[in-house]
Amino acid sequence: MSKQFILFEDAATDSGFESNISKYKYPFHEVDVGNITFQSGQVEPVHKWYRLTPSFSPGLVRFFLEHFEIESCNLVLDPFSGRGTTAIECQKHGIPCVAYEINPSLQRVGALSLIWRPTKSDLFATFLEDLRKEASAARALTMEEVLAKFETTLPIIHDLYRWWQPQVLKDLIIARELSRSTKFLPICHFLWVAVASSVLDCANIHRNHPTITFDDDHQRQIIVEDVLSLKIADIQGDLDSMPDNIADHTGQANVQLNDSCHSLDQGLAGKQCTHVITSPPYPNRFSYVHQTRPELHFMELIRERGEATEIDLRSVGGTWGRATSVLAKDYIPPPCELDPILDYITELKPKSILMCNYATKYFVDLYKHIQLLRGVVAPAFRGVYVVGNSRLSGVEIFTETILARICELCGFTIDQIILFRKRGGRQRLYETAVCIKA
Repeated sequence: MSKQFILFEDAATDSGFESNISKYKYPFHEVDVGNITFQSGQVEPVHKWYRLTPSFSPGLVRFFLEHFEIESCNLVLDPFSGRGTTAIECQKHGIPCVAYEINPSLQRVGALSLIWRPTKSDLFATFLEDLRKEASAARALTMEEVLAKFETTLPIIHDLYRWWQPQVLKDLIIARELSRSTKFLPICHFLWVAVASSVLDCANIHRNHPTITFDDDHQRQIIVEDVLSLKIADIQGDLDSMPDNIADHTGQANVQLNDSCHSLDQGLAGKQCTHVITSPPYPNRFSYVHQTRPELHFMELIRERGEATEIDLRSVGGTWGRATSVLAKDYIPPPCELDPILDYITELKPKSILMCNYATKYFVDLYKHIQLLRGVVAPAFRGVYVVGNSRLSGVEIFTETILARICELCGFTIDQIILFRKRGGRQRLYETAVCIKA
């Protein structure tokens, strides 16, 4: 692997990446592992059951499984699970993995995506047939009558009918309630993932990368049954095509609901992790909670409007709603030991208190997490954090070197920093892997 910076030759202005890496004398390599975005996972078994655009690729996880020579005797920790990519790949390879996720929707998707067991495939067809009959019968019913029939309520989310057309919402509710019936208990886990995944696919939105925006004037004909049929076909096809012994791997990995900035040992049962393969949120003000809010409400994982904001307040990189107003007030100084590491503050603070506080909260959260990590790793531990840089109010945030210095502060050694790719646009964004060891 050679040291090159050709990815930045077309930039209008030098991003400063090379000089910043050189400043701290970290070992550096540039590696081409193909598409490391969520897109490559959309054609791979199990990964394609659910789309999370900010997630990284299964191929990137496989790269590090091989790079670290991880085997079935090891224990991998993914403290920021997202869609569950690391856990899924570990389980496919028979490698024990504990993953944590603070977002209840993503945690449930990740956990249920790890249940690989033989199914009665005729139940999937029966579910779709029952949905077809119930949805047809509901055409003559009001929304209130449908809710009464299934003894349920509407999702408590602002602008409900801006998210979904009334008939679409009615059919989604029917699908959700049918999936919970005793009749479909053997496949209820797979139906949960299919319905949850269809919630945004059937919404009046544009699914941009990585954000979503309302599409108020669209002329699309959204047929819930058709959307669910495709989801179920993917799930059933993957289950049917899995190797005969793949069910034996079920249980090798798990995804638990947890805040990795406040606890790391709850799922380890006293064991030490030998490796970390993870990708925490980037410091770009993207909120996983905000983007999954329709699912959180529709799948009844949260019951009150304010719950999503509370989760966002606790999340790394989350700043939406009340979280933004909290950070927009007075300047929040970092802990004294981080002050010389957070080198953006001098330039960013005069430009935007909000952005400065946001970046500081982001790195303080990661500092808390890395401190906790020190207490759960094995002596020969090696790990990787895949991160991206950002530009806040025109100030470049070198996430990779700031995180590397935080890791050193907590007693880890920087093995190397790997550059994967430049992200598109004028912002000159890129993604790197900060590789550490005990």
